[in-house]
Amino acid sequence: MGLFDMFSKKETPAKVDKLTKRFLNEHQQQPIRQEALEELASYQIPEAITGLIKRLGVNFKDTIVNEQEKNWVSSVLVERYGDQAIPHLVQCIRQDQTISAVIAVLGRLEPEEVFVGHLVDALQSRAPKDHRTIDARLQIVDALSDHDDPRVVPTLVPYLDDHDDDVRIKVMDVLERQAKAEPAVVEGLVGVLTDPEASGRLTRRAAAVLAHLGADLTPYTAQLDELVPEGFALSNNRLTAA
Repeated sequence: MGLFDMFSKKETPAKVDKLTKRFLNEHQQQPIRQEALEELASYQIPEAITGLIKRLGVNFKDTIVNEQEKNWVSSVLVERYGDQAIPHLVQCIRQDQTISAVIAVLGRLEPEEVFVGHLVDALQSRAPKDHRTIDARLQIVDALSDHDDPRVVPTLVPYLDDHDDDVRIKVMDVLERQAKAEPAVVEGLVGVLTDPEASGRLTRRAAAVLAHLGADLTPYTAQLDELVPEGFALSNNRLTAA
């Protein structure tokens, strides 16, 4: 950083970077972090928005202070920057891993239809077998579960085959609440039952969802005959709790 940047009141990316490093330092005293946040929140350049968003993706051990700072930043992004913040928030949920707080802010700024579209795009950009984006997938599925939108179920079905068991369970939880016994949903759940690597936890959950949906399993009875999890029975081509 040059001498001009240090003493000028001009807003610069270099100053944004300096302030961001200060408030992201968990070991820095809280009043100093807050002062850095407030100074950055007075800036109008796009880099200031990006810097503030970074605070939403970091969790400090002091949970009370952590939530206070995140709530403060969330309010600033909504009330001060408003629509200016939207493209930066969208970019974050498409690229970063710790995004639940960012998703919450975006949901306050966009109409539900547009917001759900961004969530769908963000999830679909992360493949079910990608080991690196598990946390983000969990957070996006959580966010989608709050919306009764026709795009949600088709978006989630491929993640019944996710690399991570917790993602698969979350998806099944949503399908149990929102889905009907549509062919793609039934096929995906049967895929869990017939997956040789699926744990008992997964197969029992899939069976429970199929039973809840009252799915007609006629096309799959030959496959399932010996694969029905303990606690369930295949009767009249439907799974029921035993």
